[in-house]
Amino acid sequence: MVKVVILGGGIAGMSAAHELVERGFAVEVYELKSIAGGKARSIKVPNSAAPGKQPLPGEHGFRFFPSFYRHVTDTMKRIPYQPPQGGKVRRVFDNLVDTTRLALAQYEDHKNLIILPDRFPQSLGDLILIFQALLQGATADLLPGELEFFAERVFQLLTSCPERRLGEYEKIGWWDYLDAQNKSIAYQNLLARGLTTSLVASRAELASTKTMGDIFLQLLLGIVDPSNSSADRVLNGPTNDVWIDPWLKYLKTRGVEYHFSSRLRSIQTERDAQGNTKISGAIVTDLETKVDRFVTGDVYIAALPAEIIAGLISDDLIQGDPTFANLKRLATSTAWMNGIQYYLNRDVPVTHGHVLYVDSPWALTSISQTKFWPEFPVEQFGDGQVRGIISAIPSNWGYFINPNTDEVGAINGTLGLKIPKPAQICNPEEIKEEVWEQMKRSLKEKGKPLLKDEDLHSWFLDPDIVHNCCDLATDPEKLDEVLNGALPDFFKDLFLWIHHQNREVTLEEIADHLDVDQSQARLAVNALVAKGFVGPIPLPVPNEKLHLESSQLSQRFHERLGRERLLYKSRIGDPNANVNGEPLLVNLVNTWVLRPEAHTKIPNFFLASDYVRTNTDLATMEGANEAARRAVNAIIDAYQVKAPYCKVWELREPIVFAVRRWSDYLRYKRGLPWNGKVSPWYLRLFFPFIALWQLINRWFS
Repeated sequence: MVKVVILGGGIAGMSAAHELVERGFAVEVYELKSIAGGKARSIKVPNSAAPGKQPLPGEHGFRFFPSFYRHVTDTMKRIPYQPPQGGKVRRVFDNLVDTTRLALAQYEDHKNLIILPDRFPQSLGDLILIFQALLQGATADLLPGELEFFAERVFQLLTSCPERRLGEYEKIGWWDYLDAQNKSIAYQNLLARGLTTSLVASRAELASTKTMGDIFLQLLLGIVDPSNSSADRVLNGPTNDVWIDPWLKYLKTRGVEYHFSSRLRSIQTERDAQGNTKISGAIVTDLETKVDRFVTGDVYIAALPAEIIAGLISDDLIQGDPTFANLKRLATSTAWMNGIQYYLNRDVPVTHGHVLYVDSPWALTSISQTKFWPEFPVEQFGDGQVRGIISAIPSNWGYFINPNTDEVGAINGTLGLKIPKPAQICNPEEIKEEVWEQMKRSLKEKGKPLLKDEDLHSWFLDPDIVHNCCDLATDPEKLDEVLNGALPDFFKDLFLWIHHQNREVTLEEIADHLDVDQSQARLAVNALVAKGFVGPIPLPVPNEKLHLESSQLSQRFHERLGRERLLYKSRIGDPNANVNGEPLLVNLVNTWVLRPEAHTKIPNFFLASDYVRTNTDLATMEGANEAARRAVNAIIDAYQVKAPYCKVWELREPIVFAVRRWSDYLRYKRGLPWNGKVSPWYLRLFFPFIALWQLINRWFS
């Protein structure tokens, strides 16, 4: 029996374990956290349960399952679930429930909530009518022609071939594609940012049009597809209760060995008789016993985030597969997207679905959860007094790193409404206050706020946000615990060297310390900047100093540091500092070329994570699950195992535009730009056959 060692026990690692164990492989999983599920996990809030009650449910961030998800939901169909009150065993997939509404919230005084249906065209005119109907009053502040221009951009995406999207749109920023810099603030907030920043933690100013366009189309088509009961689904209880824990139980019953609190120290290599690099094992530390162990198997899957594996890439690994060097650059292609939960004295439903705070400085999204949890009465949590739960996610924490230039910059317009600071330098109490303030000002009905201060019972911030940096400076043991949970050894050692200098260090000094050139040193230190361990962290321009004239709109979004940008200092000891143990990968312009396939040139080493090239092409549970399937399929091929391949789905495209996409493909191959027309004319004759083929293909998939 082939033994597979999976390094990382989040969605990708558990998905790989699931597919492997069902195909007869022996599987061991090693997970850093003491809770399964990675970023998807829910968390029992410490010290929140009264006698006879359960702890309040917290989470890294709420889960949502758009209708275009097929990989992760297929896996959920194969996980048995026993309801807490007993009764018939069902599937975890059955714990997904439809939302029916999407709300757009704006904090200006006269802006009430706009409630849209969460589910239903064939021409450009049809698209314009749909946007006008769906966005209603939200478009009132748009300038004449802006909605039509946006619809034209969407129509171009719909009728562009996949080859053009990858070869051309991957190199164009979403912001530039939408010409947002020359449009109104309303256009920028509602249409250019909108879903991109709020739902996928991306940077509209830097995001790839290929990625953002594909995902925007999937979300849009989910709404307008009449065969969908809803474009969005959520779980009917806390994530670990209704998904992750039953999944882990199933994997263990099938023979998977799952090890918690296991920190990966290094991936060991050796040369075979032909001189080829192979993985010989991995050194893993048990964080509870502090004992190292050497883990061995026949096959190894790295199911780790980009910023973690980047610190584990050795020269030997790069020699075995030179593309691993690209992972060091991807380590800085991240953004902060960490959640906060508000427990309320009364239930405030808001709407039956998600709320997008389209103009909030911190790019908020939220959902009122209790209405979706019929089998988990909220009275059973905490002290029994909680009646509602709002789970919110701020997606814009105030700064970014551009992996194409390695520049660290501030995002202007991200100072709070009540607390004039970006989230990145707010303490937990300030984060709680400011997110609450942004929600209070934005959630209005008939001009009256839906939330009141007296509604707030308690709150919980994702513990991956660590703020007590002053305490860490005087507590080496606690600092070591935080570093072990957030950084691999390479980055940990570099941070400690910078920290112990007790001064600013230059990029040249860092390069000398690492014995690398300055470009490699900058990648390494930027990985620490990305998590907040090292500064300086640039601050946004104060809101009152922003120039909002159309010719100067770029100043609203980011500025680069001046001469001091290549001086670095530890932020441990800084009372304003936050560090983030788990940022989220974002797909920025022209980074597809940096991303690896699931199979590598090292014959017994495979990759399963959201940075792997997938059809999903986004850091999501769906992307992680698809990457895991691709890794398993590559193992089946490499070891010639007689087992069925894991199903991998393409993103769906609207059949009505199939001939236009085919025509665009012919133009793209000839080096011609998109024009949206069907040429030559006789391609129109093929439409019935293309439509029939796509219908058949969709039916059987």
